[in-house]
Amino acid sequence: MPKYYINCGTLELIYSTNKTPMEAACAAIWETNDNDELDRFMTVDERGFRTKKTADELTAVFSVDDIMEQSGWNKE
Repeated sequence: MPKYYINCGTLELIYSTNKTPMEAACAAIWETNDNDELDRFMTVDERGFRTKKTADELTAVFSVDDIMEQSGWNKE
């Protein structure tokens, strides 16, 4: 079972799951609270926390807008 390090702004989660990186990102978006400040991109990596700047070819990088749309999350 993969262990994903998910990073987006102030949101940082470690998530063990059999889900794909996109499915893990969609689950992580529901863990945000009023104090979190999200970036435009979310990174998912099995090797540790990455940002868009430190991501490489093994890092899944998703647009937060795409994640919100996929997960049915309302931005308002």
